[in-house]
Amino acid sequence: MSISKKDQISQGALRAFAQYGYSDTTMDSIADVAQVAKGTLYYHFKTKEELFYHVNRKGVEMLIDSVTNAMQDTSRPVKERMLGVLDEHLRFFSEHQEFCLLLLSYTSGDPERDQMVRTLLADYFETVEQFLRELQRLGVINAELEVQTLASALFGMVGFTALRKIFRGEPLYTEETRTALISLCKGALAIEH
Repeated sequence: MSISKKDQISQGALRAFAQYGYSDTTMDSIADVAQVAKGTLYYHFKTKEELFYHVNRKGVEMLIDSVTNAMQDTSRPVKERMLGVLDEHLRFFSEHQEFCLLLLSYTSGDPERDQMVRTLLADYFETVEQFLRELQRLGVINAELEVQTLASALFGMVGFTALRKIFRGEPLYTEETRTALISLCKGALAIEH
């Protein structure tokens, strides 16, 4: 199945932004990476900033969908869903390494653009925090633990593990990595091993 020109451009932009960062990525380089004519690029996206926003929004939406599916996985007992969410984060970053690089390692250098990314991530954090509050209500997570910190710790623990492995050229979604992260999560949340 062929992808639309807009998706082709989006994928090329993601690769370019992840490889060069925002400042060093040009519309010409995006057209080259996406293998589209500049006219086609400008037909779909008028500016690099519009394209940067589109790529980040699409990536964060995919992350939210992925994590939400793990949260709603009724095939797992409720006590194991948190571990499934952690595992889903790792799988997502493994399958979307360029987005992981873009999201976690590059700032655009512009306070407004960086605020835009933070705003997009606010939706992600609200989704995860809602899930963690529900687990607290059910007694799965200690009621004394602050949910915002837990959500940040989960994101940071998996995200920066993924980022380090990407930078080192190491496989990301391995049993060893999963076991280490799940073990940390179990210890922090007092889930039985």
